Amino acid sequence: MIRTILVFALIVVIAVAAVWLSDYPGDVRLTWGGYVVETSVIIVGALAFVFAVFVALIYRFWIWLKHGPGRIGAIFSARRRNKGLEAISSGMVAIAAGDAVEARRQAVAAEKHLSGEPMTLLLAAQAAELNEDNRAASIYYDRMMSRDDTEFLGLRGLINRAIKEGDLEKARDLAKRADELRPGTSWVLKELYELALKLRDWEGAESALTRLARGKSAKGDAVKRAKAVITYEQALSAMKEKETAKALSLAQQAHELAPTFVPAAVLDVELTAEQGSTRKLHKLIGEAWKHAPHRDLAEAIRSSVSGEQPSDWFRRAKETVAPHNPDHVETHLMLAKAALASNNWAPAREHLMRAGGDNPSASIFRMLAELEEKANADAFAAREWIVKSSLAPQDPLWICNSCGRQEEKWQAHCPACDSFDSFAWKTADRGPHNPDVIEAEIVREISADR
Repeated sequence: MIRTILVFALIVVIAVAAVWLSDYPGDVRLTWGGYVVETSVIIVGALAFVFAVFVALIYRFWIWLKHGPGRIGAIFSARRRNKGLEAISSGMVAIAAGDAVEARRQAVAAEKHLSGEPMTLLLAAQAAELNEDNRAASIYYDRMMSRDDTEFLGLRGLINRAIKEGDLEKARDLAKRADELRPGTSWVLKELYELALKLRDWEGAESALTRLARGKSAKGDAVKRAKAVITYEQALSAMKEKETAKALSLAQQAHELAPTFVPAAVLDVELTAEQGSTRKLHKLIGEAWKHAPHRDLAEAIRSSVSGEQPSDWFRRAKETVAPHNPDHVETHLMLAKAALASNNWAPAREHLMRAGGDNPSASIFRMLAELEEKANADAFAAREWIVKSSLAPQDPLWICNSCGRQEEKWQAHCPACDSFDSFAWKTADRGPHNPDVIEAEIVREISADR
């Protein structure tokens, strides 16, 4: 609105000036070098306007000559950059699709149009890895390492390469450098944690896990479990160094972090028993059996009193251990074994039946066979239990959740796949079987023996 008013006012002023000049045209007389030029004021004004326009045009032409080449170069540079960005985009799509040939072609195009750009180097390195050209990939990552703006990105690529090549020490050194550049980066801390676990550096793993798990996640069950396993391994290391007090303290920490973690409970009981504190041991046994009933823990509790007779162990197990978890399968199994060892046949049979439930394991049947042999000298009944044991489910074992490997003893790392804390106490799946065929084969073997 204001601009319209100003334009209108300017038109009015020009019109008024034109009218005024037409009423008072005036004369202009110019004498120069013997020449005399006479004209009106209106003509002089028009000539001045034309001269001003001419000077303005000359000035604009000079400005264009001065800046024109740069603008033309900028146009070509923009085109080059756009082509480079298109090549990077297409290259990344090709990498995601696993098209090694197209990824390499686009990497070459990107290098042509955007040589030295961070994303160009990354595309070239990724394309080289996709084409399994390890030498070229390392060269590109090294080039990224030589620049401040791409060093962190290059470190990630080199870390992955070192891990693939099995050079874990080099990978950890590179990860530490990345942590120095950008402290607290989650993927860096995760790499430091996993590399420390693979290298069995329990102190380093604990430090990385503490930094990685912050806030609410630090109080989560998964983090507590991981810390418990790491602390347990530190306790084992302390035992190897004959540092018993330190080992006991670490075992107690591991047990407190994860009360259901059986190995920590077993180690805590064993080391506490060595100290000779009966009152403390009694309390510990109750808490441990309440949260982590297991046959390994039962054996540790039995061994906590040296020179104990089988009948005394049966009485102690019944009075001081079983009440803390009376209905658990492992409780009945512990009492059955203790009763069988002390020749208490009736309690042994009762607890074996209760431990077996509706689907007894093979070991239950074998103990029933032993019971028939010792209590009744009934070889035929014992043989029947043995036959049933061959068809019964396998006893629980420590089974790796990653690869299925079975172990008698728990280990922090699976010997087959090196997975961390992957063993779980469970029954293996034996798969489909034909009971009639198995029973016929066993019967034939028995008959042949007769």
